[in-house]
Amino acid sequence: MYFVCHDDRENLQFFQYAPTDPASRGGNKLVCRADYHLGTQTTHLRTHLVRNSLLLGSATPATSWIALRHRDAMALRQEDPDCRRFGVHFGTVDGGFGAVFPVNERTFRRLYALQGVVGNALQQSGALNVRGWRLFQRTTQRGACRSGERQKGVLDGGLLMRYCQLGYFQQEEIARAIGTTVDMIMDNLLELDCARMVL
Repeated sequence: MYFVCHDDRENLQFFQYAPTDPASRGGNKLVCRADYHLGTQTTHLRTHLVRNSLLLGSATPATSWIALRHRDAMALRQEDPDCRRFGVHFGTVDGGFGAVFPVNERTFRRLYALQGVVGNALQQSGALNVRGWRLFQRTTQRGACRSGERQKGVLDGGLLMRYCQLGYFQQEEIARAIGTTVDMIMDNLLELDCARMVL
């Protein structure tokens, strides 16, 4: 079980109830699993069911969920409790809208490697250091993830989607650098894009 919280220093933190973890002191403390500097205050955090990427390919703006269920046998997997994933979407005080949702371990490792390469290879707006900006902003007054125990378990979707704007040869070069293919990365990015949909 995971908990997502937002603090006054514009950070998102992800805690897990893990009674078997020694850091939890027998389940008395939540264990910090990831942190991420959002850069703005959130106004509301709300959970939503994460959609399966297979639903996106068979849906059109005219179809409803019921019609989709009749046409797509894979849609029924979404109703299986073991296949359900929940994410969090949030609004920010500056008018932004964001989403946080889980991905599987293999996809995370691939996209985390992509995030590192894209962050280094592409020119950033205003010479902004993407890694430095997303580092957890620690407060000395309240307990949180200690600076030595910083967790990097969050992907930056905005940075990852910049990969789609590159030419095919650049995409191929970056994919080769992380040991995968362009098709595999595009499939993972499509899954991310579909999972952030809440309507």
